[in-house]
Amino acid sequence: MPEARMLVYLVDDDRAMVQSTGQWLSLCGLSVRSFTDPGLMLRAVRPGLPGVVVSDIRMPVMDGLQLLREVHAREPRLPVIFITGHGDVPLAVRAMKAGAFDFFTKPFSPEDLLAAVTKAGAVARADFSRAGETRWLPKGAPAGLDTGSGGDASLPGRIEQYEKTMIMDALNRHGGRMAEVVAELSIPRRTLNEKMRKFGLARKDFAK
Repeated sequence: MPEARMLVYLVDDDRAMVQSTGQWLSLCGLSVRSFTDPGLMLRAVRPGLPGVVVSDIRMPVMDGLQLLREVHAREPRLPVIFITGHGDVPLAVRAMKAGAFDFFTKPFSPEDLLAAVTKAGAVARADFSRAGETRWLPKGAPAGLDTGSGGDASLPGRIEQYEKTMIMDALNRHGGRMAEVVAELSIPRRTLNEKMRKFGLARKDFAK
């Protein structure tokens, strides 16, 4: 279990979401600073002060991509994990290409979020250890990215895994009804068909 010295900046304009997620991460032994205002969260970020950022990607004052840029302008070594209530694959791809560490769609598994935060801390360990700033990290954390399942840790591999998961979740929710999946994911029908063939997914396997 991670030590309390790992700091998590949690920001979401949904106060209930901040409270529940913050409580979960705190119970898991993390030090959590919660914000409903991304501007206040940015003021708390200081160069050289390590941590992991967990943020909603769609907020009324500042969207997650802008937040990502602002965070990395202050401390480029901070990993940023995004959470959203919108099954938007193109947005996820833009976030990953912009430097996001990971991306979750509500509702998500708290255990999966904890695992992602721990992995993000492991990645940050490599950066901060080069500057001698390792005291905040969990003991025994690996120096590099631990994929946990032997998966592809590269950016394209992470994007593909996210896309596959998003498509499968949408197919499950809509019982394989393609029109509804297309509307939820905001991608053309032809693109969806191509990705399903690539990932070996068949509509009939999700029909209800």
